[in-house]
Amino acid sequence: MGASAFFKSQNRAALALHEDYLRYVELDGDLSGLKMRRKVQTATGGTAIRKDSLSDVGALLPAFENLGGSLGGGFKAPVTLGVPSRDILIRVIEMPEMVMEDAKEALKWDFEKFFPYAFSDAAVDIARVDNPVNLEGGKMSVLVAACRLRTVESLMRVASSAGMTLAGIEPLNVAMFRAGLGPVSAYAEGYLSIFAEKEVTQLVLGYKDNGILYRTSLIDIPTVGEGERDYGPLVREIGNTLTFVKNQYRELVVDLLMLGGGYGKDSRLQEALEAATGLKTLKMNVWETWGIAEPDDGNSGWEAAIGLAVRDLL
Repeated sequence: MGASAFFKSQNRAALALHEDYLRYVELDGDLSGLKMRRKVQTATGGTAIRKDSLSDVGALLPAFENLGGSLGGGFKAPVTLGVPSRDILIRVIEMPEMVMEDAKEALKWDFEKFFPYAFSDAAVDIARVDNPVNLEGGKMSVLVAACRLRTVESLMRVASSAGMTLAGIEPLNVAMFRAGLGPVSAYAEGYLSIFAEKEVTQLVLGYKDNGILYRTSLIDIPTVGEGERDYGPLVREIGNTLTFVKNQYRELVVDLLMLGGGYGKDSRLQEALEAATGLKTLKMNVWETWGIAEPDDGNSGWEAAIGLAVRDLL
């Protein structure tokens, strides 16, 4: 496998590793019509993943085995695996214009300028992205995703022990962004995708159909009074992110906030963000976006699994 683990396949099975649950989906069809074949959620056990990071990869084995048993005969199709976002670092890097194969080779020499470990110790993937920054002639922007190689190898061993063949590995926040954006981008300017949960919120700056900045916030959303949530800390965090974006990308106009995640459906969060930022907000519905019949058995937290399952349709 070498240093590349983020490879593609024509697979429609996906498994997202969240702190509370493993969320597994299988899709049939193509962009003209997608159908959910299977949707399964099983508990992680509480020790494998903490604060959006793998804390004990080995503890995933019984959860994988339980999931395989609930599928009735194990994992029949290769699975695209969504890894907690804090385990994969994402950077947008400026490089001389060249083909992607050569760019990945050239990245070896400057890798440690951007990542806290050596290229030889990393699983790496790169992709060219549109960037609102005006680049010099002969330059391009590439998005680089890197994970410690030993983490990827551990995941592959545990998956293999559970009878699972991996078709690809990807960070959850990338999959969430894809799910929220949909098959056709309708945005010419900048937008901030927000996937808000109780203890972990993913923030992704989008430009056209590219994610160009990924941030994970570990701000808790406390409950106050009669079940009401205090969104103040999260709203301030989002405001700080928008300020950073304004300073970092002076050419980019951010004119939309896209809300997802379990708390993204709360109108009070929407109202608080609009009041604080003056920006229009849009609630995501990934089922509707991808034309998948929305289940009536609870649909919160499935953005990443759907985003993983559709990655090869684009």
